[in-house]
Amino acid sequence: MNKKQLLKSFQDLKHEIEKLRKKHVVQGIVDKFHSEKKNLEKRIEKTVSDEVKKAKKFMTEQKKELNKIQKKVEVVLKKKSKKKVAKKATKKAPAAKKVTKKKVAK
Repeated sequence: MNKKQLLKSFQDLKHEIEKLRKKHVVQGIVDKFHSEKKNLEKRIEKTVSDEVKKAKKFMTEQKKELNKIQKKVEVVLKKKSKKKVAKKATKKAPAAKKVTKKKVAK
């Protein structure tokens, strides 16, 4: 082999090695992206599930508070309705005793 052929084959070989190296680097980057994607998906899934749990806990606490308030309101309403019934009963009694006036003929 002469010098030119040897140089050309060396350059071709160098070019092929560079292609393989770039392909390997690109494949490595792609693999890193896929692994990062999986990690992010797992983190997002975990975060979402944690937030859903917190929201459910908050909702149950709020329901308990609303039930307590509703019971208090019902007790107050019952007391007020008993007072109104008692007042109406006392007002109706005198109204029932009204005496009608008789007409006197002239």
